[in-house]
Amino acid sequence: MRITLYTVAALTLIVIIGAFAHYINPSNYATNLFGLPLDYPVAIWVVVPMIVLLIASVAHMMYYGLKNHLKLKRWVRDTETLKDALYWSILKEPKKHRYLKSEMKDGAAILDACHIDVDASAEGLDDRFVRALEIVRDINNGKYVEIKDKKIKNSLSNKNPLVIQNDINRLHSSSEFVESVLRAKESYDKKIVDTALNLYFSQATFDDALKYISMLSRENFYAMLDRVDKGEKIGLNEEMAQKYVQQMNFECEDYMRLSQTTMKKFAPNVNITLFDLFRKEDSQAEDAYVCMLFEYEKIEDANDFLEEQRDDEFTKYRALLELKRHNFHFKLEDFIDKDRVCN
Repeated sequence: MRITLYTVAALTLIVIIGAFAHYINPSNYATNLFGLPLDYPVAIWVVVPMIVLLIASVAHMMYYGLKNHLKLKRWVRDTETLKDALYWSILKEPKKHRYLKSEMKDGAAILDACHIDVDASAEGLDDRFVRALEIVRDINNGKYVEIKDKKIKNSLSNKNPLVIQNDINRLHSSSEFVESVLRAKESYDKKIVDTALNLYFSQATFDDALKYISMLSRENFYAMLDRVDKGEKIGLNEEMAQKYVQQMNFECEDYMRLSQTTMKKFAPNVNITLFDLFRKEDSQAEDAYVCMLFEYEKIEDANDFLEEQRDDEFTKYRALLELKRHNFHFKLEDFIDKDRVCN
């Protein structure tokens, strides 16, 4: 019941009862209270206890009303805090929140360490949630979203998965941003840098790629060789091959992979000269070199190479050489698995 309505109704009742009491008995009633003489109409003696009761009941109602109001206000504040926690969890940037009610804190505090994925429609939700869900949906759909809300932009960390994915989306739509990431790779997450490297080396020529060769992985190098195998003219020649071998820490597998491409592109004498140079500078290139000699049927050159080695080395190549000397038409693949020759 509202206090104002209650007070008006109570005062009306007091007036009515007081008037009725005065009508019935208009005389006075006298007494002493702690030595004080009191002489008032009977109606006054009737309504005074009612007024005292009214004041006490109004005070009681105001006290518990205020108490309930403060309690409700704490629930309302916790509800707003919960909404804020949900908002930042949707944006994959959970933050520490303080709840006033222990009942809320016991369950809602888990949101301070949660990422929330929402599959349902944003229809009917608060505008703040609608904007957040639109950002998440567009980023997850591969779009680059330029976040204009300064509060969101300044609150999302570089490690936020949405920020990382958004930058990856931007890489796919902007070649300028790809090189910006490579020039300042320390400022970006490893996933962003790796994506930038893959995109760059999937489009760059061998000459252009030299400026980022310190970041060139084996996988990226092989991808560039695959492009050459498919017919792309991206500047692979003898000089360029030597530059990459000199600047990268080539292993046996790398020489084998390079030889597969150069044998399709370079003349046999160029290839043999190139890999003869490699194997003299690095023993890791020996398998690629001797395989190349057998592929080109350079039997005498293969024999010269094998004679330089210890008798217990390159045994399969020696067996193949003997068979070819006796006019047995075996192929290199019958003895050597090129994919496993380096193991």
